[in-house]
Amino acid sequence: SRPLRETAAVARTMSGGRRDLRADERGPAEVAEVAGAVNSLADALARSEARQREFLLSVSHELRTPLTAVTGFAESLADGVVTGSEVPAVGRTIGREAHRLDRLVADLLDLARLGADDFRVDLAPVDLTALVSAAAEVWRARCAAKDVEFRLELPAHPVVRVTDPRRLRQVLDGLLENALRVTPAGRPVVLSLGDVLQVRDGGPGLSEEDYRVAFRKGALHAKYERSRPVGTGVGLALAHGLVTRLGGTIEAGPAPEGGAAFTVGVPGA
Repeated sequence: SRPLRETAAVARTMSGGRRDLRADERGPAEVAEVAGAVNSLADALARSEARQREFLLSVSHELRTPLTAVTGFAESLADGVVTGSEVPAVGRTIGREAHRLDRLVADLLDLARLGADDFRVDLAPVDLTALVSAAAEVWRARCAAKDVEFRLELPAHPVVRVTDPRRLRQVLDGLLENALRVTPAGRPVVLSLGDVLQVRDGGPGLSEEDYRVAFRKGALHAKYERSRPVGTGVGLALAHGLVTRLGGTIEAGPAPEGGAAFTVGVPGA
């Protein structure tokens, strides 16, 4: 029983926060298997906590940037450094940065609530053709403002699925926001509805490894924040959580337009 007692001692120490201890995988096969399982758990916990630390650092950085701008411009207004015709422009800048903060906080709250039993999902039969058409009206205008080509691919008939229209629209808006952010002028953003929903873009795309970790919190943000426009770092993780909570699937891969494609499967009627 000594190897089992030693493994139990390692497990108790792990529960106190230690991640550097490992059980000795010796003794009878069954005992060694238990020790190996405890060691695998320790490795998994260490990786998970490292990702959480990286994500918190990323979010802290993302919060600090707009906070610095808001604080600096507010102090300029209070000290009278900015006056006259400069005031409206400064006010608009403060408003934009405050909106960035609000969106990040809202995304973080939604992400935290996804695992809660009281996270509200109102499932009902929804015509996805009408929902996608309504989203297209907004995003066609937003793309035009940045000289990005917007394409809409819709069937000629209603496509009814059981889902929460508000949450599904939240997913679409998040995916389209990401697509527009990375797509240069003159290139396309595509919103498509067939058997599945798709958001595709003509941006720089991602590597094969990136597609595998695309829905991990902060993974792409940490990699690309210095080389291309990035969002809050939680948008794709939130989209994945919402779609999963709705009983659907979401996948990332290359798009025929040259960029990334995000495919959402919605449960049938």
